[in-house]
Amino acid sequence: MPPADSITFFAPPISTKVYDDQGEIISQFFIERRELTNLDRVPQWLKDGFISIEDRRFYRHWGVDMLRFFKSMLINIINLRIVQGGSTITMQLARNMFLTMEQTIMRKLKEMALAVRIERAFTKDEILEMYLNQINFGQGHYGVATAAAYYYDKDVSELTLSECALLVALPKGEGYSPYKRPERAIQRRNLVLKAMIDNKVISLEDYTRAVNEPLGVIEQKKERRVGEYFLEEIRRYLELKYGPEFLYRSGANIYTTMNTRMQKAAEEVLEKHLSKLEKDQKLPHPKSDYDSIGIADTVVAIPYLQGALVLIDYHAGEVKAMIGGRNFSQSPFNRATQAHRQAGSAFKIFVFTAAVDNGFTPTDIVLDLPIVLEVPGMDSIYRPSNYDRKFMGPITVKNALKHSRNLVAIRLIRSIGPELVVRYAHNLGVESPLLPVVSLALGACEVNLLEMVSAAGAIADLGDGTTPILIRKITDKDGTLIEINNPLLEGRISAQTSFIMTDIMQSVVNGGTGYRVREYYKGPAAGKTGTTNNYSDAWFIGYTPRYACGIWVGYDNNDRIFRGATGGFVSAPIWGDFMARIDTLQNEEFDMPTTGLSHARVCAQTGLLARPNCPNVVDQVYAEGTEPKESCDAHVFRDRFDYGDDFQKIDESIIEGY
Repeated sequence: MPPADSITFFAPPISTKVYDDQGEIISQFFIERRELTNLDRVPQWLKDGFISIEDRRFYRHWGVDMLRFFKSMLINIINLRIVQGGSTITMQLARNMFLTMEQTIMRKLKEMALAVRIERAFTKDEILEMYLNQINFGQGHYGVATAAAYYYDKDVSELTLSECALLVALPKGEGYSPYKRPERAIQRRNLVLKAMIDNKVISLEDYTRAVNEPLGVIEQKKERRVGEYFLEEIRRYLELKYGPEFLYRSGANIYTTMNTRMQKAAEEVLEKHLSKLEKDQKLPHPKSDYDSIGIADTVVAIPYLQGALVLIDYHAGEVKAMIGGRNFSQSPFNRATQAHRQAGSAFKIFVFTAAVDNGFTPTDIVLDLPIVLEVPGMDSIYRPSNYDRKFMGPITVKNALKHSRNLVAIRLIRSIGPELVVRYAHNLGVESPLLPVVSLALGACEVNLLEMVSAAGAIADLGDGTTPILIRKITDKDGTLIEINNPLLEGRISAQTSFIMTDIMQSVVNGGTGYRVREYYKGPAAGKTGTTNNYSDAWFIGYTPRYACGIWVGYDNNDRIFRGATGGFVSAPIWGDFMARIDTLQNEEFDMPTTGLSHARVCAQTGLLARPNCPNVVDQVYAEGTEPKESCDAHVFRDRFDYGDDFQKIDESIIEGY
């Protein structure tokens, strides 16, 4: 027997509600799906229905109706089986609160004793309210408020007589489900209505009208839950910090940062592109092969192509969408937060940021030429190469990132030091361990997608970074604040360096390795592609004036996606398609520091101040004082010889020879 005070302080388990960033419920965590309601919101028909069918003398007995109890015992003895239970509403409440469903004399005696205790502790109306909030209405729904919403999509106060009678019928068992056995549900509903007219709580006219009405329950559509990987991150956090009791029984309210519209768009776009890749490239083990047969529990690595996506509103520090895989039920492993993969050339973001912040300008000339390095402590050499196995010779820093030249990245990291690059990556938001080695410039160390997107967001936000937020606030069932998360923005690199990097990374999208973004998205964008050896990982990390977003595609077992599966070919189009759907304000521009920058018109080839004869002149931004002081020395023909209007008459061979 439970102690007396446990009756007074008993609280039924209430489902924890999860909300999106618009305040709409998107999920619940529960052992019993339950929403509490007050008795004054329950229609009189519903109260009278339960009393009429379960316990007509409810307001007249002291917890145990001895007359009904002995009558039930006699009927059961005559039939040599249990035909009537004889339990009052109070006894049923006692059983549901503290006891099991075993049919023994001892349990019945405990039930009766507890009912008496409950009657001493509460009024009849309080007991009825607890009962109506406690009972199971089938399909995992407990309490009249939850049942009204599930079966009729109504507030409990809006139920009609016929609807009330059906709800009264449902606790009898799953055999009366209006979805599985509608005929039996109608029979049981009509039996309740008959009991109500016998108990003189409804009129004959009410009864006739109600028994002729259809069940009227709403159609229950089996819709896949949106943002399953996002919600699993929330669940794991809550269980780890607050425990399972809080998570599944407390009725807390979890206000997340998820934007349902963006999450849906992300899931649609990612699946569309990955399915198309499987079809166009004739990839083995397409996901469609497993949609019907499923995946065996013993399988560790999912055989079909996987993808992950993270979207962050970097001004607010809020994660708006997260995808950790293509099918949560087949693989709950979150590839956006739990998988650590080599980032390939996407890691060059940190190499070039460190370089620009430590003396290099976008138009400094670096060499895209072969290089051979000795590996310290090992009797071997390291021969990095470019993706295309070609060399562009002298090239500007900006063009080197635009075209993702590996050999330039190696020269830069050797110049500034791998230790410095590690510091910058960690400072910007990468938490994974990184080795200070030269090959780090090409993404040799493993990172996860969330931290890469977070770091890109810090660059986009003029150097201000914050830990990504998935939960805005948590309150208890009464609205009392338990936890609140506000972005703690901190300056991680200078605003000037950040804006220069944004300018450089815009060139990646505008004609560089990420050019396929422009097949979909026309607004301002900056980013970086990433591809690993053997084409086993394809990345695109980028941002707009509002959002930072990252895409990863690959196989769980590190198999090659297919030859030529670069980040620019595989992931950049997904990024562009997704951003075109969600980033509607495409006329915005990136924020620019008000001081500390200067502009110069320079020759795109030499990086020096442009002359009138330079064939490709660009307006380049610099940290104040670092702009070039000398003029272009490769296109000086006009300056050395002033032919005026006769210039066009000069023989072309002379010009070429010069």
